[in-house]
Amino acid sequence: MSWRAAALALLCAAAFTAGCEEASSGKSEPMLAAEWSGSDTGKIATPVTAEWCDSLHLLEIRALRGDTGIAIAIYPRNRLQAGRYPIKPPLKADSVPPAAALGLRWFASTSVRGFQGDSGSVVMEELLPGIYSGVLEAKAHSVTDGGRVTVRGLFSHVTIRPGSRGCVPRKAPADTGAGVH
Repeated sequence: MSWRAAALALLCAAAFTAGCEEASSGKSEPMLAAEWSGSDTGKIATPVTAEWCDSLHLLEIRALRGDTGIAIAIYPRNRLQAGRYPIKPPLKADSVPPAAALGLRWFASTSVRGFQGDSGSVVMEELLPGIYSGVLEAKAHSVTDGGRVTVRGLFSHVTIRPGSRGCVPRKAPADTGAGVH
């Protein structure tokens, strides 16, 4: 089975467990399904949220299930639109639009495992105005050791909402003159 077929099966299973309410109303719940393999393996299939931050000019897509989470930051060139967003290391992604950044974390048996994307892409498709689906394929490295994973996934029916928290960049602390002279 291909990774896309496996991710689609996870997505469908997660959507099915969300209940029959969506089926009767004709609406699909925003979902993300992803799996990773390499130095560690795992998967997630869960509802997803997306917020657009005007001041930082980015879209943040987040999926959390328990202590496992995946976040994707999309940095468009001018405006958010369907297309391919190359994954760059998080510290570079905002300065080379169009680009994307990826973060992934979960609890292992004795520690929290965290990974950051360094290559790959997110391909987004606009289903309706403000509603997107997409495919993710990335290589990511551990933030604590030499581990590497390949992440593959799908998200669907993601409705973009305005950013509501932490959307404004932090101001640099004021110079109080209290430093050593």
